Amino acid sequence: MSRCSLSVMGLLVTVLPVLSFAQSGADYRCRIEHVTMPGVPKSSVEFWQKAYEGKEFTVDRQTGIMAGSLKISSTTKPVVIDAGSDQNSFKAVTTMRRDQGAGAGSNVYVLVIREFAKGPGKPFLFVDNEDTFIGTCEHF
Repeated sequence: MSRCSLSVMGLLVTVLPVLSFAQSGADYRCRIEHVTMPGVPKSSVEFWQKAYEGKEFTVDRQTGIMAGSLKISSTTKPVVIDAGSDQNSFKAVTTMRRDQGAGAGSNVYVLVIREFAKGPGKPFLFVDNEDTFIGTCEHF
């Protein structure tokens, strides 16, 4: 094989998986429909519900980074455990320790999007420690 043929083959091996992933609808746009906060006074929960319900955020399906009304940044190094499929949910987790800016303790964040749900709307659950955000995501 010529050097040019090897270069083209190397490019195809590198690019084809990315193209395949991109065609499956790489990222999500999500809308928060409900917020729950166990053990928090009702007036406080209502404040956060007004602040978040109806708001949107996006998710980079490759990195797990979230932007918008809910955020997970590259600072916390999210880990995509499963990119989602017709049989599995998208799953990303991350933590934030005191030295990363969490304040007095640590934080745990979990995002699960039911990728295998039929239709364009994919239900999600986002957990920020003990607080939960529930809604629907769509590919964009």
